[in-house]
Amino acid sequence: MKVSTKRVFSILIAIFMFIASLFIYSSLIKSIYAEIKNKRTEIVSRLELINKYETSIKQIQKILSEYQNISQFAETISSILPPEQNVSQSVNQISGLAKINNLIINFLSVQQLAITPSSKPDLIRGRGVLRLNFALTGSYENFRKFVQTMETNISLMDLISLKIEPKIETGLKSVKDNFSYAMAVDTYYQSK
Repeated sequence: MKVSTKRVFSILIAIFMFIASLFIYSSLIKSIYAEIKNKRTEIVSRLELINKYETSIKQIQKILSEYQNISQFAETISSILPPEQNVSQSVNQISGLAKINNLIINFLSVQQLAITPSSKPDLIRGRGVLRLNFALTGSYENFRKFVQTMETNISLMDLISLKIEPKIETGLKSVKDNFSYAMAVDTYYQSK
């Protein structure tokens, strides 16, 4: 074959290959490429949705943990400041503290004081006060421990008045370092 014929033939083959590649691209690759593009878009949108769900789940878990902390906080507050008047609990606390510290209760009386209303009655309850008047007998060291345990007691207790007198001895037995303690203590509760 002549060189010119070879050139024409190679040009025709190149044109034919170019047309074939355009045909293959337009009929096969273009449709598949559109599908791939749609799938990529779908994957990206699903990944964004998954990220939003994960963020929402983390926020819900955070809120749940805060709610649990709030409920634990509310239980602690209810232990410190009971939700209602409970005279027997207050009397039991005083008698228990006295017994633990080897003190003898001579008398105990309970007086309910006026309820202090709340400045925001929709949110906060008023505060009730029980005044416990009692007399103890025992050593000063035991009394000091009694006051310390009363300070660290879970219920709020305020020492209102205290009178210390030496114990008047009766009978033949003489006990050193024995005193009589007259006290007034306020305990608090939430009023309705």
